[in-house]
Parts: sequence; C-alpha cells; structure tokens
Amino acid sequence: MNNISFDYSIKESLSFDKNNKVIIMFHGYGSNKDDLFSFAKFMNPNFLIISIQAPIQMDYNSYCWWSLYLNNDMQLQMDVKEAKNSLNELNRFISEDLSINYNFGLNQVYLLGFSQGCMISYALSINFPKNYKKAVGLSGKIPHEIINFNERFDYSNHNFFCSHGLNDQVIPIEIGRESDRWFSEKNINHEYLEFESEHGINSKNFEQMNLWLLKN
Repeated sequence: MNNISFDYSIKESLSFDKNNKVIIMFHGYGSNKDDLFSFAKFMNPNFLIISIQAPIQMDYNSYCWWSLYLNNDMQLQMDVKEAKNSLNELNRFISEDLSINYNFGLNQVYLLGFSQGCMISYALSINFPKNYKKAVGLSGKIPHEIINFNERFDYSNHNFFCSHGLNDQVIPIEIGRESDRWFSEKNINHEYLEFESEHGINSKNFEQMNLWLLKN
C-alpha cells in the first residue's frame, strides 16, 4: 500500500498568503472526505481548507485510515502496518505534494481530525514534530501503537485543541481524559474540553474549536 494517491476536497482561501492558516481535515473510521468538510462553510473564509479521504475503502463511500479487528481476547486492535503506512504517506503527501501545489509552508498547517482522524492528527504532529505543531483532536485518543515521542525534541511550541463527549459510547470519556494527562506529562501545550454529547461534535464543541482556530 505504498505510494498512496489521496483523494481530497478543497475550499480555497478568499485571500491567501503565507500568514493564513491551512486546515487539513481527517475524517473518522467508516466515513469520507465530505464529512468534516461540511464545516468549511462556517469557518474563516481566509482559511485554506483541505479534507483528505482515507486510502482504505470499506464499502461504498466508506473509508478508514487503518483496519480494525478483534484479537483472541475479543479486544479491538488496529492494523499497525496499515496505520504506519497511512501516517508516513500522509506526511509525504502534505509536505511534498499539497504544500507545493497550493504554495503553503508547514508552519501554516493545522491538523484537524475526528475519532480515527483525531488519532492521525496526534500521530502526525508527535511523529513529525518539525512539520506539524498545531492539531485539533475531536473525540479520539492517542494511538500509542504508532506514536514515536522523541524525548530529545522540544515540543514546547506545539499547541493542541482536544475535546470529547461526556457520553461517548465509542471512545469512552476516560480515554479522552487519559490523553489529556499524557499531553500534560509530556509538556505538550493543549486545551482539553468536555461536552454534553455522544460520539460526535455538537454546536458548542464546534464553536469552541472555531474560536481556538481563530486565536491560535
């Protein structure tokens, strides 16, 4: 599955220059590029917004960044090989293709992901810390199986927005809180908020995320 050609949707900036933000979106497991992209019309018109579709097709209009399976103990596990390949290919695609085609620097990039896409956002920023310092993680967790935290790297310029639903039935709230604690232990600057929602993004969550994107 090397040399992936990613499909994506794009909303161009009304007035784009090197100071504008580039929002790169990663949808959740079983969804597609149009899911989070629906937010674009409610976001700053000067943002360049790119929503990337995961490479593994599950069903019609249904994709994932890596497969999931049950192990012998009936616990849900990720396909680590697929996950690492998606991660490395995304870094190549963003840093070598998108940045050149749309003329932006990696310092302008904000990674924004929901659920499995949240895990992609966290992993890209932590594994390629020189490339991506800003991330928005919605209703996800830290995918420790593919995380390579570099103890010698200074992550103090990183900045994350993290949110989770109190009634999340897919990724329980305690997992979101564990991520919050891990970021604090690793001295990664972040804002962590909880909302009265299930596995989704309600209006208050979207409002707070949008404000963070404008301010940071």
